[in-house]
Amino acid sequence: MIGWLGLSVSAANASPIWLFQDAQGAPLAGVILFQTQASEKPDDAAPSLTPQIHVMDQVQRQFVPDLLLVAAGDRISFPNSDSIRHHVYSFSPTRTFDFELYGNAEAPSIDFPQAGFVVVGCNIHDNMIGHIVVSATGEFLQSDDQGRMDVSGLSSVDGWYAWHPWMASAGVQPIAARDLTPDSVNVIAVEAPQPRAETDLESRFRRRLQGGR
Repeated sequence: MIGWLGLSVSAANASPIWLFQDAQGAPLAGVILFQTQASEKPDDAAPSLTPQIHVMDQVQRQFVPDLLLVAAGDRISFPNSDSIRHHVYSFSPTRTFDFELYGNAEAPSIDFPQAGFVVVGCNIHDNMIGHIVVSATGEFLQSDDQGRMDVSGLSSVDGWYAWHPWMASAGVQPIAARDLTPDSVNVIAVEAPQPRAETDLESRFRRRLQGGR
């Protein structure tokens, strides 16, 4: 669950620094603030963005990088730099896709037209987890190593949501920025996921990559 005081805030009178902690009371780095919708005001309308192409590679059975921040409309390519095949997929409502087993001669790609977050996995290697956050405007804010996030550049928090990769594994949805507390610590009651034990099949794959049998 999420622990915070549900206050409606305006960026105009709120503290410019928001603080985040995890379930253990430690500073929570990497909280991402993203927009789910662009401003509807003509005078505030952001210029039309040219779609960009991003890359989430697969190297030594890991997604590299394991986190991508993109704008709505951008496209992501998923090359495979490993010597073994991968099966990349996502069941996330923001963008569902399924790239069945492919090797390093292929690099399937897909666009991300809708704002939200996407969890990416490999159907062969369960420990491969990637995250994609899509912002309607391509704008993001992130908390630093001290759990501090500078929101002084925001004129309004409407349409902004906070999210952290640990929330995905805990089944916790993004938090509306209007429900965050600008004048005290925001506790997101999540912890780092526990490492999963390697299966026999994955162990054989690892030994093959290392030149063993």
